[in-house]
Amino acid sequence: MKEMILDSKRERLGHLESQAFKSLKYAVENMNHPVFPCALIAGDMVILELLHRLGYLASGEVQVMFVDTFHLFNETIDFMKATEDHYGFKANWFHAEGFENKAEIEEKYGIDFWKDDLKLYDSICKVEPYWRGLKTLEADVVINGRRRDHGFDRAFIDVYEPGGEIDKINTLAYWTFEDVWDYIQDEGIAYHPLHDQGYPSIGDEKDTIPVPKEKWFEYAGERLGRFNGLTNDDGSTKTECGIHARPSAEETRDEDGGGNGSSSSAASDTGGFTFEIL
Repeated sequence: MKEMILDSKRERLGHLESQAFKSLKYAVENMNHPVFPCALIAGDMVILELLHRLGYLASGEVQVMFVDTFHLFNETIDFMKATEDHYGFKANWFHAEGFENKAEIEEKYGIDFWKDDLKLYDSICKVEPYWRGLKTLEADVVINGRRRDHGFDRAFIDVYEPGGEIDKINTLAYWTFEDVWDYIQDEGIAYHPLHDQGYPSIGDEKDTIPVPKEKWFEYAGERLGRFNGLTNDDGSTKTECGIHARPSAEETRDEDGGGNGSSSSAASDTGGFTFEIL
């Protein structure tokens, strides 16, 4: 009985791996500028390993993008540098425009300003650098690790999502978190050190907490420790930071800084972009 279970898992992972390889090959062979925004969570490490095996990291056929919110764990910054060394690539790092570090942002907006204006924080520190990064890298397809078992917001995503100017390849769409960890362990893939301290997923240090291991593999369990204590404007529990939703308007100011006067306060603070935070 035990051997049958192990065989079934191996067969499943073999199929999922094949599916993932096909999705990555499709992105490279059919698009001009594939970009992988990497946050170093478990699924992202699986994708990096697959990209490495295909030679796409060494060749630069897939560009890796990393957004430093200035509120990440120190371990995340260190792990990205170690990952670059391990796989022999250099990620494209982006952060809030006009700032070089957390202290500069706090000097302008105040310490822990995200507590008073979470939407502004998301816009400045996450969404704006994310979309600016994709624009800078001329992305026409985004490779990512979103999965159906992440929760209801992602429950019906497919491996390929057409998006107009930028398509999405959801390489791990049909994987579960258990599949991800089985694959990491079977293949000896390096993973974020904070997983060993009880974090199933890792985001900003300010709102990411450990989760009991027995809850990790429940439906949506991976993200139970994310956005801790945060709510949306309508009072609902926050589950997304908004980077996967395209900005609701393109840049509204011309080269001289003018505009039509309709931008929100967040837009004026993020280079003229307005965002739909989900």
